[in-house]
Parts: sequence; C-alpha cells; structure tokens
Amino acid sequence: MPALLVTGNPGSGKSALADKLARRGWPAIDPDYDRELSHWEDAAGSPVDGPRSHGEEWLRSHRWVWSRSRMEEALARQDGAAFVCGIARNLDQLLDLFDEVFLLQIDERTQEDRLMAHDAVHPPGRSEAGRQEIREGRAVFQAQMLKLGATALDGTAPTASLADQLLALVAAPEATQCRFAVPAVRNVRRDRAGIPDGWALQRDGRPTRRA
Repeated sequence: MPALLVTGNPGSGKSALADKLARRGWPAIDPDYDRELSHWEDAAGSPVDGPRSHGEEWLRSHRWVWSRSRMEEALARQDGAAFVCGIARNLDQLLDLFDEVFLLQIDERTQEDRLMAHDAVHPPGRSEAGRQEIREGRAVFQAQMLKLGATALDGTAPTASLADQLLALVAAPEATQCRFAVPAVRNVRRDRAGIPDGWALQRDGRPTRRA
C-alpha cells in the first residue's frame, strides 16, 4: 500500500489538508494529534511533556519528533493509500517509510499571517522564540526537501485545490513509481531481506515498481 508524506513548515496547511483528505474518504494521518506518534524529546532522547510556552533556552535542548515504530504501525493498519501530513525534527530518519513525498511551499508573508491567525485562536500561542525558530527554518527546510526530490506544491493555494492537485498526482500513471530520493545510505521500502517483491532497483540505486 502506498504511503505518502505531505510535509511543510508550520503554517503551510498540512493539518487543513489532512482534514480535507479525510472528509473525502482518504486515510489521512496528522501526527500532531497522536500523542504516541508525536512528542517532544530532550537532549538525551527521552520523551517529555512540552511547556505551555517554549522559550529559547528550552527549544535549544528539545525537539519535536515522530516515533518510527508507531508510524510503522499506523501505516500498516491502512488498507490502501495513506497520507501522512506533518513535520518533525527527525523526519530524515523516517523517509524510507514513504513511497512519495510532497512539500507544501509557502513564502515568508504567508507563513507569518497564518502563524498569527493560528495563535489568535489558540491563546497564548507560540512564544517569540518559537516563532523565530519557525521563521528561520522555513527556507532551509524547503531547500532540503527539494534537494532530496520532494514534489513541490503551492501551499498558498486553497486547501480544496491542493487536495485536487495532490490526488491527481497520486492517480497519475507515473505515480506508480517511487520517485523520492532518500539519502544514499537508504533505499525506499528496502528491508534486511533485500528488495521486496514487486520492486526493482534503477541504475541510480533508487527502487521502482516492476511493470
């Protein structure tokens, strides 16, 4: 079953898209709403409860991560294509679980407006330290994901339009191939036994579905 990751910086519309996909009958996982899947961890890698407001010092020694085992369980429960919409600091360690990755790209102004709107309805909202970390990470994260081969989508577009575009891309004939370029030390869907049935390696080392 295809596992599809939709990621992007805070304010890019991941949660709204997950909700829209779910309303259309597609399995859509928003990790932020699963406390066993998403959590804060300290510098030692131990899970911790996050404070109500994240100061600069606290953010330097903690990060928001996903549990690999919990993600594997969540994906295994799906009967068909499943969308995971979210972002985590250890995302690079879970990329091999996904057949395709999409990036919701947004500009600085759009992100700032959305963060302000979110905080207005979720008081007290983010701390200034948390907001600044998000600002500084936007361009860096987007560049990293594009370099790895993520398919870019316009995160400033209406959610319904994004859902239409995403589903059209997934349904396209070429979407049967796994096109996401994970780091060289990994191969998508490759386990200890080698390449799973129905898959083959391309010349560049990336796996693709056999015809």
